[in-house]
Amino acid sequence: MIEITKLVRFFNEIGIIKATKGNYEGVTAVAFSTLNSPSKDSICWTGEILPIEQIPQCRALICLPEQPAPDESKTIFLFVDSPRKAFAEAIAHFYPEPQMTGISDKSEIHETVKIGKDVYIGDGCVIGKDCSIGDKTIVDANVTIYHGVKIGANCHISSGAVIGADGHGYFLDDNKLYKKIRHIGGVFIGNNVEIGANTCIDRGVLEDTIIGDNTKIDNLVQIAHNVKIGKNCMITAISIICGSASIGNNCWLSPGSIVNNRVILPDETKLGMNSVAYRTVKKTNRCLVGDPARVLLEYHLEGGKP
Repeated sequence: MIEITKLVRFFNEIGIIKATKGNYEGVTAVAFSTLNSPSKDSICWTGEILPIEQIPQCRALICLPEQPAPDESKTIFLFVDSPRKAFAEAIAHFYPEPQMTGISDKSEIHETVKIGKDVYIGDGCVIGKDCSIGDKTIVDANVTIYHGVKIGANCHISSGAVIGADGHGYFLDDNKLYKKIRHIGGVFIGNNVEIGANTCIDRGVLEDTIIGDNTKIDNLVQIAHNVKIGKNCMITAISIICGSASIGNNCWLSPGSIVNNRVILPDETKLGMNSVAYRTVKKTNRCLVGDPARVLLEYHLEGGKP
């Protein structure tokens, strides 16, 4: 049960509530629900201005300040500038994620691995020689981390991820047969990074593959050797970043997008769904779409919905 009074008080404490409409004293909600399946005793949110006839019959609606709120509505309106953020903050506050710590005895961890404080390592993980894992990082079950990988604090690595395997680097010998190039670089992952299930991040040939602070990587992503990804990037499912590509800060790669070898995407670049960036982009704040990807419009992280 969630008391609406406590929800309003929490929004006030973090400074995001603008106004309310409706009497919420003594009113409770059972849970949060979506606009597609609202219930009369739940809390919903919307990032768009709803027509009056589409306002859900729910206990409370987290909405934009411009949202029409008819007097006859039984719904309590909580007006905020960013409903998505308010919803996320409320979920984290009222349904806190349990703190997971401890190292499973069913994992294989090399004796040289350095593990920080309050780290969780689940069943079936394999962590190689000379790795390090920062404080409060969570490594879910069945993750493989090869030798020499450095992972920062407060990271979360989901099941099935493979970090630090050799990249797909080969050369032709005198008989025109492919021979593998030895990869002696590593992988460096910053703080507050999330890596989705079954994602692969390859080690560098000579230098490290680098993932910047606060970058969020979805499931089933391929990040090749020598890739450099900046801070606060969003890399969504089935994206492919080819060898030696460089992604700036605050970039967004949509599902199925591809960045070609050695391509540079500067800060605040968005690559559209199933788009392919074959060439380096020289200007920041661009949204690229298509195959080959071409500039469609400007893109700005601040104040805009990616």
